[in-house]
Order: sequence, then structure tokens, then C-alpha cells
Amino acid sequence: MKTMSIFIRIWFFFSLVVILSLGFIAYTLNQQVKPKVRQVVEDTLAENTNIIAQLIAEDVFQHQVNTPEFDQKIQAALSRQLNATIWQHQKDEISQQLYITDQLGIVIYDSEGQAVGQDYSKWNDVYLTLRGKYGARSTATNPYERNSSIMYIAAPIMYKQQLLGVLSIGKPNQSVQPYIERAEQQLISQALWIAALSLLLASMVAYWLKHSIDKVRRYAQALAPVNQAPFFYSAKELNQVTQALSEMREKLEDRAYVENYVNTLTHELKSPLTAIQASAELLQDELPLADQQQFAVHIFQQSQRLHSLIERMLLLTRLEKNQHVLEFQILDLIELIQQCFLQQKSALHLKNVQVQLDLPEQCSIYADPFWLKQALNNLLDNARDFCPQQGKIAIQISKNETHKNIAILFFNEAEAIPEYALNRVFETYFSLPRPHNQQRSTGIGLSIVQQIIQQHHGQITVQNITENTLDFLENHASGVLVILTLHTNFT
Repeated sequence: MKTMSIFIRIWFFFSLVVILSLGFIAYTLNQQVKPKVRQVVEDTLAENTNIIAQLIAEDVFQHQVNTPEFDQKIQAALSRQLNATIWQHQKDEISQQLYITDQLGIVIYDSEGQAVGQDYSKWNDVYLTLRGKYGARSTATNPYERNSSIMYIAAPIMYKQQLLGVLSIGKPNQSVQPYIERAEQQLISQALWIAALSLLLASMVAYWLKHSIDKVRRYAQALAPVNQAPFFYSAKELNQVTQALSEMREKLEDRAYVENYVNTLTHELKSPLTAIQASAELLQDELPLADQQQFAVHIFQQSQRLHSLIERMLLLTRLEKNQHVLEFQILDLIELIQQCFLQQKSALHLKNVQVQLDLPEQCSIYADPFWLKQALNNLLDNARDFCPQQGKIAIQISKNETHKNIAILFFNEAEAIPEYALNRVFETYFSLPRPHNQQRSTGIGLSIVQQIIQQHHGQITVQNITENTLDFLENHASGVLVILTLHTNFT
């Protein structure tokens, strides 16, 4: 039975918590919308009632509220056309009614024309107001119809410090329902948007977590002896897991590495040792002086080859087994390149190799001077070996201020690399035969270069070029181009 992914579970439970929380918040706020709107309406009615009570106080005192002129004035005010857009709701008419009672609570005027003469002294709005308190009530006109109630707010009618009666203004709750419904719709809409964004965020977090753990898994399962450990800026625990895997992986790989190292070393040492042994056996016989010198030179060359092989394998071992061998500092790249060419000046002069340098006046870089110099020397060795007599080696440095990196273009006027070998030139122990009957190299030099550049977080590529493709050369030529890309602000 296939189990559910932990990331789906995380996303599901996070989403469930978000939805339930938003639902609870939306429900709570929704329950607050209706009473809050009605509280605002009540506040407005209380102010209006007191203002109108003051305006009609003299008419009540003079017993003019039951005249046709007073009713006509009130009806004209209540039927006035508004033509107002309030919070995207079109309001065309006034939705209020009023009635006036005397000091005993008997209705002496009703804008609806239905309650005149009735005793309203027991209604809360009138009853409380006549006793000097705040009077208000809400009465349903139809018990079977939702939102059919009317809110009444009363105010005392005072004239010359004498209580003449009560003015009560009523407003149907149905008139504020559009505002309540709109507030509820906006609340639901915003809750849905927040829920959607929260689910998207939960998906992104779950994907990031899955992607990060997959990186750790791939790192743990990688078969390559050297693999850049992933680093997570916002996940200390994942970095700790990666560190633990690195330590465990290093211990597990030690035995296989030693076995492979010994097998490779044995295989590489066999050929020069056999040649030295054969030459030494021949020197034991009586040979002409010229032959003795030839075999002695042969022994010297093979011993040099052994020395070079051992040194390079030790360098490769240091790079492969110690990820923190590099010590970075700010250095002058121009000076470093010039030092490399100065060290090999004699060897280049023997082959009459033309050197062309296209370098800026100054170029600082954050790198390890020893290992970067080792990489440049290895590239120069390789270029010199493959460069024909009176050939050309050229170097250009170009800066990319936007991406904060530099490119070192290393050109060698040599024969093109075969297509099958282009993707293998950086493989350890892979090498091509040198021209002019030179022996194959150890196949370690370019592997060391790649290791060094990768530990500088840079890139190295090799490509064949044809004529008229490199503008920085004085005379356009075909050959092999190596491009090193390094970051100027690598930390």
C-alpha cells in the first residue's frame, strides 16, 4: 500500500488549520457586522431625533402638530428624493417615519396616519423618555418575515424647561440590510482570497521543504567521490543533517577511495617502472657509450614521469578528500598570470611559442593564490605540450560588472580536440597523445584544474574554435579555447 507523502500531509494539515481559522474568524466577524451597523444607525437616529424634537418644540407648544400644514411639511420632508450613491448602493428616498406623543404618552401626530389617539405610554421609547431616560425599542411588523423590525429612537420635546411630549423616529432595519449584505460579501471575498494565498504559501513551503530534502537525499545517494554539499540559508536543521551525512559519507568512502587509489597508482606506476627496469638491465651489459647515454636519459625521463605522477596524485587527493583546503584572500589576478608565464618562460622559448596577453591594468579577485596558480600552471603546461613549434598561446581577461564575474580566455593554437574527447577531457586519468611523439600524460592535470575551479564556485569549458572567431588575437587562428569563469565577490 502506497503511503501518503509527508509533504502532502504537511500541506493538508496546514491548509486545514488555515481554512478552519479563517472560517471561525469570518463567522465571528460576520456576527459582529449586523449589530455594529445597527449601532451606527441608532447613533445617527438619536442625534436626528433630538435635533427634530428641538425644531418642533414650539409647534407642539402651540398645538399645531395636528394641522394639515404641519403634516404637509413633515410629509414633504420624508418624501424628498435623495439620488445618492452610498458605498455603491443607490439610495433614492428617505426610509424613516415619526410620531409625536403628549406628556401622557398619547399619540398626537403619526407620519403614517394610523396611530393618532393611541396610548404609547407603555412602549419603551416613550415610557423611558418620559422618565428622563434614553428611550429606544425595536418592534417587528411581521413575525414571519426576516428583517421586518423597525428601530425607534425617542427624544423629549422640551419648551422653556417644560416637557411637552416625546418625538420618536423609526427606521426599518430592512433599509440597512444592503449595507450589511455588502459587508458580509466583502468579508467572505477577502477570506477566500486570504485562504487561497495561504494555500499557495503552504504549497510553496511544502515544495521548498521537499526540494531541500531531495537535495540532501541526492547528495547522500551520489556516487561521485566529490560532490558539493547543499547549503540552506534558512534551514539550520537541514544543514546539520547535511553535515552529518558528509561525515558519514566520508567515512564510508574512505575504504573504497583507498582501494581505488592503490589500484590506480599501481596501474600508472607499472609502465614507467617497467621501462626503468628494462633500461637498467640493458645497462648491465657492455654497450657503446651512445647507447648507455640513451638508456640513462630514458631512465631519467621515466623517473621524472614517476615524480610528476606522484605529485599530481597527491594534489588530487588533497582536493578530493579535503573540501576546506582552499584559503581565500584578495589577490591581483594580473600579477598571478604574469608569474605563471615568467616561470615557464624558458620552456616556452625552447618551442618558440608566441605569447599574447590581453590583460587589464588591474583585476582583483577573491581566491586561493596557491591553488589558482596551480590551475593556471596546469593549463599552461597543457597548452605548451599541444602547441606546435612557433605556435601561439594567448590569454584575455574580460569583466562582467553586471554578474560580478570575470572570464579568463585561454587560447592555444593547437589541433582541434576530437569530438569524442571534448566531453572527457576533465575525466581523471583520461589523456590524449601529445604531438611530436610525446608520451601520454598522467591524465590528472585537467582534473585538478576542474576541481580547483569548482571549489572556487566557478566554471570551466573547453571548445574548438575556427578562424575569425576571437577578436582579441592579433592574427586570427584556429585552435582550442579554454574559458574560466570566476566570481569577483565570492565569499
